[in-house]
Amino acid sequence: MRQFDLHEFLGYIAPGMLLLVGIRCIWPDAEKVLPVSSITFGGFGIGVVLAYAAGQLLQTLGNGIEKAWWGLWSGMPTDWLRTGKHELVAPEQSVRVEAKIKRMLANESFDISGISAKHWYSIIRQVYAAVAGAGRGTRIDVFNGHYGLCRGMAASLLVLVVCNLVTNLPAWKIHILLIILVGLSVFRMHQFGVRYGREVFVQFLELSDRQDRRDG
Repeated sequence: MRQFDLHEFLGYIAPGMLLLVGIRCIWPDAEKVLPVSSITFGGFGIGVVLAYAAGQLLQTLGNGIEKAWWGLWSGMPTDWLRTGKHELVAPEQSVRVEAKIKRMLANESFDISGISAKHWYSIIRQVYAAVAGAGRGTRIDVFNGHYGLCRGMAASLLVLVVCNLVTNLPAWKIHILLIILVGLSVFRMHQFGVRYGREVFVQFLELSDRQDRRDG
């Protein structure tokens, strides 16, 4: 069997482990059905498989958290360049990004402010492909991995808040602690989301026009 890569560990296994261990702490009898003690970091114990499965399910809730949070910010950071709602890069860099995208698309009439969110998403994917194809995507991938970890932790902790309310309602200190941890996870998710978006465009600006056309 293949080994899990860093993206899978950060995005799925780690949040899944957090959920399983948290449930075990909140509900001791859960060990009978959730073999948390079998989780191993070096192999493919049943605990790791369960953590991976739990992490996959958590991403559904994580996607909801992500959508709700960035909705408050008028879109994800990579979308801020299009909407102008928030500043992601310097104005001079923003102008250069639009100029490079025009060359990449071979469309001098391209207007970044007039494109739909759906079409802009496709262009961002092409921008990332150009950056990754030039071997400059390492930092972007690191930020994306940590973004996924924080999103998964926020989802996991939110589930634990509900579980603790159901099983141990009077434990208000634990409720508050878990809610604070949810907030911190969302805050870190926000930070890494902004860093990801900024790094995509900064690395794109460092590509030569030839690399834009070849790798895009």
